[in-house]
Amino acid sequence: MGRRNDNFFLMQLSKSINKKNLDNLVIKSSIWNSIIEVFKDEKKIDITSYLVSIQIKWDTILVKTSKPILNTELLMINDKIMKKVDEKLKKIWLRYENFEIKYM
Repeated sequence: MGRRNDNFFLMQLSKSINKKNLDNLVIKSSIWNSIIEVFKDEKKIDITSYLVSIQIKWDTILVKTSKPILNTELLMINDKIMKKVDEKLKKIWLRYENFEIKYM
């Protein structure tokens, strides 16, 4: 019975995810991972627990953190984060150009 429910759930999930939602999910995931990777490389600190959410609003990406001081640190390495995001998106042939990341 559990297996049947799992299959039903997966079918409903696949119907609800359209191309735009999937692209947004991939972009958010790429940004999330890029922030963590670049910060870990630059500052030698894992900030995974301080990231709260990522939202896409037109051409602006809003990254919410639980530490205001972290926002300043992220701004200082923003160029490296943007470069890493761009590399990741190019690998999967996904184009999301001229966007800005704001940290809140």
